[in-house]
Amino acid sequence: MGIAEDLLQAHGNVVAIFGGNDPTALGALAAANAAGIKDCKIYGVDGSPDIKAEMASGTSLIEGSGAQSPVKIAQSAVNIMYSYLNGEEVADRYPVETFLITSENVKDYGTDGWQ
Repeated sequence: MGIAEDLLQAHGNVVAIFGGNDPTALGALAAANAAGIKDCKIYGVDGSPDIKAEMASGTSLIEGSGAQSPVKIAQSAVNIMYSYLNGEEVADRYPVETFLITSENVKDYGTDGWQ
């Protein structure tokens, strides 16, 4: 038995778990399922295909995943690099758009890849 499962069996009244990333949230889900937890909301961060597929099932304790688009980040980085190489001035920082993926909007992002 893992630490999370031990903790959840000892404290079955947990109402929410926040994983620092999607694999951690999926581990918390496995522990909650093993502990028989039925009323807990689990959140992750990344918007990974695995967690989106879990949310799309419609029966999971996974409530959401804070996400960003690796595809858009890469496109932006390449454009900034070309600007820099062309002698153009570039900013010191480029904020990354973040958003929440839930079971209600997961279909907008798909479950078979990164957004």
